[in-house]
Amino acid sequence: MRDYKKILVVQTAFPGDIVLTTPLFKALKKRFPESKLTVLTTPPGYELLSNIKEIDSLIPYDKKGKDKGMSGLMRLVRRLREERFDICFSPHCSYRTALILYGAGIPVRVGFSDASLSFLYSNRVNRNSSSHEVERVLSLLEPFGISVNKADKAPYLEISVDTWNGVKKIFDEAGVSSTDTVIGVAPGSVWATKRWTTEGYASLIDRLAEKYDAKVILIGSTSEKKTGDEILTLTKNRPIDLIGKTTLQELIAVIDRCQLLIGNDSAPGHIAAARMVPVVSIFGPTVPAFGYYPYGKDAVIVDKQLPCRPCHHHGPKECPEGHFRCMKDITVDDVMAAVDKIGVLH
Repeated sequence: MRDYKKILVVQTAFPGDIVLTTPLFKALKKRFPESKLTVLTTPPGYELLSNIKEIDSLIPYDKKGKDKGMSGLMRLVRRLREERFDICFSPHCSYRTALILYGAGIPVRVGFSDASLSFLYSNRVNRNSSSHEVERVLSLLEPFGISVNKADKAPYLEISVDTWNGVKKIFDEAGVSSTDTVIGVAPGSVWATKRWTTEGYASLIDRLAEKYDAKVILIGSTSEKKTGDEILTLTKNRPIDLIGKTTLQELIAVIDRCQLLIGNDSAPGHIAAARMVPVVSIFGPTVPAFGYYPYGKDAVIVDKQLPCRPCHHHGPKECPEGHFRCMKDITVDDVMAAVDKIGVLH
């Protein structure tokens, strides 16, 4: 097999999906150590991946902002043409990605056979719906005879020294010492039906603070501030509120300081797993069988087996059945039992 010198990976999905793609970077760089590896990703992806040593270059593609529409797409295609990549890999299955890579004239284009416009890929790989997403992404390497050992399949993220120092300052100002038990709680999600109830999270925070004498930290993006504020009004033991107050890089470092992260089926759980922080992940309309649960041995799923699940591949705007039992039936006792099952808190 030839040695590809200029390799492109395209992953412009949600942050959690981007984290689950990181083992692909390590595998490519291990097989082609002299190559230049470039990753085309979203602005949040750019920040998440900015310290990964296997990546030589990052190209941000703001498909919902300044690069929106046909003019932005054509600018990107021209830039990729100028780069003259030898090969590209696309874990992302969108029609836009297929068009970009075909238009860029990259001779070897690897994607999934069930991707939109899959005929535009020169190499198509069957996507195993029963596998975890990490395994599916790595299967793109199969046409080239590249196998990945178990240790290298774990998602990973890196943190810069400057980010560490900045987060230490945040913790110092919040009164968190190096000996404190710290539990992260991530109550948000892009999809409303993937969020456990604010009443549930508030009661959970109080229980965690009392049982483990822990400092509980609320984390999330600016768009999740309303959810966080609702939880704060319901708690007796007020948590440290960092929702919307950290960059993505700082969020990685905050999660890394936690002994445990509890949240919904969303990006913070994947970030925690990538930093080997134990995770309790609450699932509602989606199911672990989709293959997007936190990848690691220290992850426990909390969910309810209902005939209406799953009802959507992401999470609908509203419960189709009108009862929202997949989340409302989950109790604080259920989540606390999952915390005890992990057994990292004393």
